[in-house]
Amino acid sequence: MKIKNSIPFAAVFFLAAVVLLFTSVEKAEDGGYDWLKQRLDASKAFTIEVLEAMPEGEYDFKASQDQRTFAAQAYHIIYSVDYFERAFANGGNAAWQPGDENSKSKEELIKWANEKFDSMNNWILSQDNNDALTAGIISYLDHNAHHRGQIVTYLRMKGIAPPSYR
Repeated sequence: MKIKNSIPFAAVFFLAAVVLLFTSVEKAEDGGYDWLKQRLDASKAFTIEVLEAMPEGEYDFKASQDQRTFAAQAYHIIYSVDYFERAFANGGNAAWQPGDENSKSKEELIKWANEKFDSMNNWILSQDNNDALTAGIISYLDHNAHHRGQIVTYLRMKGIAPPSYR
């Protein structure tokens, strides 16, 4: 069967998909960030999987002399989780003092990541929804996705298939 005019068909299909999407989304609880829990959990899990995918002996790998090592990128991601949480809790005021980004082992970085993501996610989920915090949360998630994407590239450069994004 051939569809003679695919533009109207595509428009009807798209409209139906949008209606289905917005009518099937569960209403967020008033005043909070419960609606964001799934995304926060996925971001944590995906980041941990990426950290686990790189062999310990390759944590010193970097794509070029001007870039951070895999370990330093991982450290930067995790430290930024801590930084954003402190900044959010203190009205935007937090010192940026990351220390030596190559100072932790794979095991230490994964343990630290689990602790920091749990703390941040719990903090976000305990807050009342407001526009300024929502904008900050978007920046936080975007920052971490940016650096996680860089270390996914490091995995690919080492011939390691990265975990599937979700």
